[in-house]
Amino acid sequence: MLYDVTRILTPRTAVFPGDTPVSITPMLQMHSGNSCNVTAITMSAHAGTHVDAPRHYSDDGAGIDAISLDVLIGPARVMTLDVAGAITVTDLQNAIRDASHAIRDAPRLLIRTRASDVPDDVWDDAFAYFDPRAADWLGANGLRLIGTDAPSVDPATSQALPAHHAFLRHGVVIIENLRLQGVPDGEYELLALPLKIAGGDAGPARVVLRR
Repeated sequence: MLYDVTRILTPRTAVFPGDTPVSITPMLQMHSGNSCNVTAITMSAHAGTHVDAPRHYSDDGAGIDAISLDVLIGPARVMTLDVAGAITVTDLQNAIRDASHAIRDAPRLLIRTRASDVPDDVWDDAFAYFDPRAADWLGANGLRLIGTDAPSVDPATSQALPAHHAFLRHGVVIIENLRLQGVPDGEYELLALPLKIAGGDAGPARVVLRR
């Protein structure tokens, strides 16, 4: 069974405040006499479901085109956390009883929160984010990829991005703005393929779970 956990992109897609909105503009149209339909798209690389590259929060970090495919494809676990505010080490320890064993079996973790119920065209900055110590704990236990249904792993008002940097220290790849509504908790195969943008700080991605 396949679950498409990608948010759809439309001109109404909610983006981070101040970020470039999504614009989808027909350039050629068959009903106007053109030989085919051609569309121009303008948007932030962080609109909708996307994979962050280390370049996003480090000038020396790798671009999205350099992220290894073997991190973006493989065993993953979906886990629901009913958390408002910061996701803490305690929250994770209560949900993952044997962290080293669980993460070894599924080194990609997708966190479902109430953000999955927020419509694609609504911005809600009251989303769950990661305490940087929780990010360090996951990285220290061998996590390779973290996915969240929230717009960011840090709070909307953060300038220092401590959770981003904590995941970076451990080489953990970040996926943001997933839509995990209706996906049961458990283990899956993850396929998350961002656009191959040279030196990009992020890549819009189609993300699928296969059970």
